[in-house]
Amino acid sequence: MSELNETLQGRGPWTCFHCGDTFKTQGTARDHFGFDPSSDPGCLVKTGADRGLLMALRKSEAANEELLRLLHDENSEGYRVAARQASRHQSQLMEAEESGYERGLRDGLKLSTFKGNSV
Repeated sequence: MSELNETLQGRGPWTCFHCGDTFKTQGTARDHFGFDPSSDPGCLVKTGADRGLLMALRKSEAANEELLRLLHDENSEGYRVAARQASRHQSQLMEAEESGYERGLRDGLKLSTFKGNSV
């Protein structure tokens, strides 16, 4: 949950210091202030009949907030797939490193025996 949503969890009303409007419900406050602290308040975005555009922006911000929440949800299928892939990748790296180390030991033994030095 974003900082602004946590702030809006408190009791209202909320007053905008840009325009002085007071919002009594969380929904109207969120529509005006946005879903993120970096959002511009509606009074700075809308001019005249642009309320529809402002509402489309707020819906887009809400969808983005939900997608970010789902992305970071450890119970989601996407997170589990990414974790499995990371685990598989880590295992493959370890196998490759061990294989290279064993090959180096074999090559070192061959080189040592080739020069007439016995181990």
